Amino acid sequence: MEQDHIDFRKRLGERIAELRVSRGMEQGELAAFINKDKQFINRYERQGANPTAFILVQIANALEVSPNDLLNFKLSK
Repeated sequence: MEQDHIDFRKRLGERIAELRVSRGMEQGELAAFINKDKQFINRYERQGANPTAFILVQIANALEVSPNDLLNFKLSK
């Protein structure tokens, strides 16, 4: 069960990075949109993300996707 949690966090971090890069957005830009610092985004993308529902929705909005699309790892390239 713990491994599933780690895999989810890692995949979500990768998905955030993929969507951010595909939109030509820097980590600092995404961070500013959700009122966080660049290190917050960097930590999510590199170490994995386990956001609250509120942060998840903010990230999805900033990346112009639905929360469902953000969490749909099958859409990853």
